[in-house]
Amino acid sequence: MEYRLHHKSWKKIEEEVKNKDTVIIPLGSLEAHGTDKPVGSCFLLADSASKDVGERTGIHVTPIIPFGVSESYQNFSGTISVSMKTLSGYVYDVCKSLIKNGFKKIVFFSAHGGNNLPVLRELSFKLRDEFGVLCTVIHVWGMISRLTPEGFWSENLKTGHGGEPTASVMLYLYPDSVDMKESKSPKIKQLNGGLETTSYSSHKYKGVAQNIFLFAEEVEDLGFMGDSTEASADKGKLLYEKTIDYLVDYISFFSKLKPDR
Repeated sequence: MEYRLHHKSWKKIEEEVKNKDTVIIPLGSLEAHGTDKPVGSCFLLADSASKDVGERTGIHVTPIIPFGVSESYQNFSGTISVSMKTLSGYVYDVCKSLIKNGFKKIVFFSAHGGNNLPVLRELSFKLRDEFGVLCTVIHVWGMISRLTPEGFWSENLKTGHGGEPTASVMLYLYPDSVDMKESKSPKIKQLNGGLETTSYSSHKYKGVAQNIFLFAEEVEDLGFMGDSTEASADKGKLLYEKTIDYLVDYISFFSKLKPDR
């Protein structure tokens, strides 16, 4: 059964939405993920995963919204960032059209985290308040990390943006886009003054993490925070397939919920 909204006629959509009122909106981003992985890592994951979930569930999937809020990586070539206001307005208008078409449940399927997630959370409440629809926000990379088996990574491996699980999943989905010769375990620059810097936004003071917001290159020159040196397509396959199985189950469940208050 065809799941892609853009491959259906308006008449077909009008007929199907009476019994299938859930729609998946995939969102990605273009931003630096180190010198070994493509800037489209979030775009590519959202695109592949939403297609696999749509194909297995038959739930409608819209074309992907490609750009996200990526201010911290804006000084790296290839990064395309939009403001939170722009993303919010654009996604809101997309949802308003879908709701007018008869959709009552919306799955925000964002591979990019960052400031995409607060935008989507705020929109979920706004759409619920104005139209009574039910929204769920899925951070796909975050889901992969949460479903990673305990002890899966070696003891001293530093996970994080552009490291794992990104490297292994990209090796599985798009092996030609990853250059393992460029894989590294980057060193995070430390701020002076008694802080332990762990990322461009997180710095521990006396062991407690605090948010001080910097541009990514101010703490790491290559555009990633994790270690990708132990990545493999086999690891990526296991993590990706486990996550898709879970998402198929969850989104199928979500699609049966009643949005009425």
